[in-house]
Amino acid sequence: MRVLGAESCGGVVQGLNGSIESPGFPHGYPNYANCTWLIITGERNRIQLSFVTLALEEDFDIVSVYDGQPSPGNLKLK
Repeated sequence: MRVLGAESCGGVVQGLNGSIESPGFPHGYPNYANCTWLIITGERNRIQLSFVTLALEEDFDIVSVYDGQPSPGNLKLK
């Protein structure tokens, strides 16, 4: 479902390290922002996520982490 006026953001992070920022960082992000990031690494590599700054609006914002495609069986963190 796409919300009218929602800003789409995201992308692909590939390699040994990288960083992810929301639109407008370090200031607020737009209402209804829908950001999806794909992190790609080698078959036997591990991914470590470190949140340096994280501000979520209760009851509106979520962060979900999946191992593979976004499906309930792959959900690792919400």
